[in-house]
Amino acid sequence: MRFQLKVLASASIALNLFVAGRATDLPASRPGSVFNVKEYGAVCDGQADDTTAIQKAIDAAMAAGGGVVQFPGGVCLLNSCHPSSHPWDFYNLIIGSEVTLRGTNGAKLLQGPGGRHSLPARAREVGNSVLAFGLDYEVIRFQNPAYNGGFYRLSATTAAHSAVALANRSDAAYFKAGDYVAIYSATTGDVIPTETSQLTSVNAETGELGLRDPLARSFANPSIANVTKIATKNVGVENLIVQGAEPLSVTETFGFRAENNQFIIDTSVGGSNILNLQLNTLRDFQFIHNTFTTVGPKPAAFELPQRNSQNGWFEGNSFTGLSAGFGEYAAHITFTNNQFQIQADPSVVAGIFIGGKDVNFINNDVRGGNITGGSGWGVILADFIGPAEFAPFVGQVRIANNRFACQADGNACLGLFAPDTSATGNTLVLKGRTRGIHAEGPLLQANTIQSNTISTESGEGMLIVTPPGGGCGSLIQGNTISGAGAYGIRVEARGAPNAGGVVLQNNNITGFGTPLFIH
Repeated sequence: MRFQLKVLASASIALNLFVAGRATDLPASRPGSVFNVKEYGAVCDGQADDTTAIQKAIDAAMAAGGGVVQFPGGVCLLNSCHPSSHPWDFYNLIIGSEVTLRGTNGAKLLQGPGGRHSLPARAREVGNSVLAFGLDYEVIRFQNPAYNGGFYRLSATTAAHSAVALANRSDAAYFKAGDYVAIYSATTGDVIPTETSQLTSVNAETGELGLRDPLARSFANPSIANVTKIATKNVGVENLIVQGAEPLSVTETFGFRAENNQFIIDTSVGGSNILNLQLNTLRDFQFIHNTFTTVGPKPAAFELPQRNSQNGWFEGNSFTGLSAGFGEYAAHITFTNNQFQIQADPSVVAGIFIGGKDVNFINNDVRGGNITGGSGWGVILADFIGPAEFAPFVGQVRIANNRFACQADGNACLGLFAPDTSATGNTLVLKGRTRGIHAEGPLLQANTIQSNTISTESGEGMLIVTPPGGGCGSLIQGNTISGAGAYGIRVEARGAPNAGGVVLQNNNITGFGTPLFIH
């Protein structure tokens, strides 16, 4: 397995934070503060450029301390764009804290040809975002001392703890309860392991800072930044159709909700446009009953919240496109009752990739085919695809009670590459030479593969690859596997002889040339 892959963007059955009510705890926009875009000059007839009028309504909501920006039925044409602080990125509408965009009667925001900037000189690509949440949405600011006011050293932090201690107690003067903070494992680098949270208390005598959220990971030599002034807080979009090269960008945001929207990537644009979503470093976010799709000559990929996004919930969404997923240092994310239609493309390594820590993928419907054109490593759904340095930070992925319909000739439907993943109660219906489950990782694995039903035409049921020098401790139990391929379950070792460590019991295997093969 080549784990030095570019990140294209990882299910206990319920995520504890959400069971406790966090999924409904995002502050609602003020019902009395409504800013109708028509009152600010928007026509929404699909002909006139409504960009300036809509931005005036958004600016008025921000100036008032927050509210709902209301869109009427009809097409609001966004036929002009604005430069950002990055020379290759442009936007139609930019939205700050405490603002929710809400549509009625099929309201649509359509990025017109004048709403996209052409490729700048010497640029390789151009980003044209329709909705940009965050006043400097295209720049990663939390980890930059030029924006965050500087770092303060912490003592070593511990996963699952809800407090950290300043190395210098006097630094407590720079923090107060309610501040938003970012805790970094290092102060230099690009994508750095990070924990974001909000302070619940500050003890000036001891230097202890109380956190609203338990930490997902431990850091040996961490630093903390106060990001209150540069974070976007409590924003959302509801009941809107948003169409353009890049319909949605959200960066460094605490509290984001998208419900009952259609996000449509227009791939007919061309001109080196980025065709995606841009979602980075979100904390406490929800995507509920949205449709993600593409129009134009080719499907596009959907980047879900990446970098250090945590506490996320995807429920009842529909994804149709080239791929969908996230990676890097995400944590505490649940997918439930979503539909994924992954379109065939030989360039895709993984159709869906969920490379985080403590991820639930439960009761979803996944369909897709012909991943990587038979190279042997492509998968429809993977619990981890990315650079090897991310591997120690992902795991505890639970994949349960999902329905898979896959055709990935020579490749796999479900790839288990992270440590300690469980795949239980899933149904896999496979066409062609598709392998049901492929488990093999750069780190030791102790996977649970239990009570799954796998039926395949000519592929093998499972491939389990144990690491060199020792067993992986995986449990393969109670699975029902049928097909006409060479192997029902094949266990291979990276080194010989096979050191064992895989427990296989009570599996019902029928129809294969060799039901169980151990090498």
